[in-house]
Amino acid sequence: MATEGRDKYRRFGRPIAILAAVLALLLVPSAASAATETQTFTTGPITVDGYEVQQNVRLAPNPKLDGYMTRMEVDLVDANGQPIPIQRLMLHHIVFTSLFRRDKTCDSILGFDGMSSFVNAPERFYGAGEERAKMVLPEGYGYPVRPNDLWGLIYMVMNHRSTVDEAYIQYTVTVETEKELTAVDPYWLDVKNCQADPIYNVPGTDEKGSTHERSSDFTFPEAGRIVAGGGHVHGGARRLTLTEPGCDDREISRSVPTWGSPDHPFYNVRPILHEPGPINMSGFLSESGIPIAAGETVRLHSQYDNSRPHARVMGINVVYFAPDPSVTEKCGPIPEDIQEFGTTEPGKHAPVPFRIPLTGLDDDGNAVKIDAPPGDLVRMRGGGKVRVGDRFFSEPNLQIERGDEITWNFAGAELHNLTTANGPVGIGSPNLNSGRTYTRKFKEPGTYRLFCALHPVQMSERVVVRK
Repeated sequence: MATEGRDKYRRFGRPIAILAAVLALLLVPSAASAATETQTFTTGPITVDGYEVQQNVRLAPNPKLDGYMTRMEVDLVDANGQPIPIQRLMLHHIVFTSLFRRDKTCDSILGFDGMSSFVNAPERFYGAGEERAKMVLPEGYGYPVRPNDLWGLIYMVMNHRSTVDEAYIQYTVTVETEKELTAVDPYWLDVKNCQADPIYNVPGTDEKGSTHERSSDFTFPEAGRIVAGGGHVHGGARRLTLTEPGCDDREISRSVPTWGSPDHPFYNVRPILHEPGPINMSGFLSESGIPIAAGETVRLHSQYDNSRPHARVMGINVVYFAPDPSVTEKCGPIPEDIQEFGTTEPGKHAPVPFRIPLTGLDDDGNAVKIDAPPGDLVRMRGGGKVRVGDRFFSEPNLQIERGDEITWNFAGAELHNLTTANGPVGIGSPNLNSGRTYTRKFKEPGTYRLFCALHPVQMSERVVVRK
């Protein structure tokens, strides 16, 4: 069984280290009480090239315990176990999976390359982003763990320095080993579900105060109660909400971002490789649980500011569901013991306007803000084709007419993409390579400053669209 699981995991993306190497890692257990164990694991190193973004998968050690996990948190640390500041490396997001369990909302998961697929999708049970969300379950509930479990990671790490850097992923779990708890199942709700890189784009072409919404429905096959949940979004988000369309679309929960003060480190990292996200996302707990009858549908709404472009955003809400066949009434009453929690840090809930500049390299190889890539502005009449190689666009400065189309041929061996840094419309292509193409018709005039989000300093392009 273990061999079959590892073979499937290799098909998901780039080859990963063999299990023996991955499990030869730091493990520091400590007993919180006779019935509770808290263990800290460290996996790595993860090596990231200068000014680059690494998306990858790997195996990860899991607690060799028989019990129920009630809490989990994660961070990026150095070889001495000290947290790494985001001025060096940023853990943009991470997803933990249990490889021998089937995911509740996906039959398969598409890899970072958009081609490879991990069939019999592993169960996604915990995730975090820049905001470092924690898994916290209410009293009496837990996520079952077993000694023969096999865990995997899907992650994205950004290097804000010019030199190669390395880090370790460190996570702490709390497991109840003696008391019998009510088991929960994680339901991963995502408006672009079943993808390792579940991004979409907010065009940002509407008036000030406008909202762009994307929704997705999920039907629960069995009865039970939602006892906890929380969300993950990117820069520009307003909120995530869960509603029940069969119950007059009533709202049952929401996850709201908190944006930090202007001096918060999130907004002062240089170079700027992406639009900064919130410093916190609110979550909720309920011991009674929100009742969901078998066959009921829950709708996830992902809402972003639409007055400015926001490329490569996400809308994810993970809920923990306790099966309960006694729930038979549809649209049952919302419990009164729902507790919402957020952050004590100062901030606000409205998105922070943020303009991402283009970044290039000076003669010493350091990142500097640029208005456009080097080279003359070349007029491409009627549109045309651009070759994307490893670390370059064949036409870094283009001028076209409104309504023209450009096709990018991603001829390189490595994965690259096309992403709006700033401009009239949010653009974010899939990760592509090996001759695959992406075509875009430019309907809005203006200057589009674009880059590869995986190599944001080394690969940029300017497209000027005339009226």
